[in-house]
Amino acid sequence: MFNISSFLEKFSKNLKNNSFLKGLIIDVVKNQTNILLKEEDLEIKEGVVFITSSPGVKNKIFIHKENILIEINKTNKIVDLK
Repeated sequence: MFNISSFLEKFSKNLKNNSFLKGLIIDVVKNQTNILLKEEDLEIKEGVVFITSSPGVKNKIFIHKENILIEINKTNKIVDLK
């Protein structure tokens, strides 16, 4: 018989991992650029982080993009920031 709790547990783990990864990205961006992002400003799809913020904020983040990716990839695999 199909067990709904085990099925929903897969989604719960994914949401926790996604939230943890967003927190890590926020911390790294803060350390590198002194910009404080919110979780709502980040969307992660297939290893790519999409930042939805003002153009000025995005430009400053992209200036430090290489260092940010190096720090994030010490613990998690992120391919790119966009």
